[in-house]
Amino acid sequence: MITANLIVDLDNVRARYECHRPGCTEPREGPVFGTEDVRAFVAVIRNDHRARCTGESR
Repeated sequence: MITANLIVDLDNVRARYECHRPGCTEPREGPVFGTEDVRAFVAVIRNDHRARCTGESR
């Protein structure tokens, strides 16, 4: 079962996160643009989003 997608477009240097967990209050985050912003977003989004979405961390 897929619960989330992290989409990174390296050609256009952008990223977004889509959550498919039932009851998620923030199903989409991003997009972010630019090398540094994408790098920072990818580094933390999975754990940060899970904490906001479900209240649990990895």
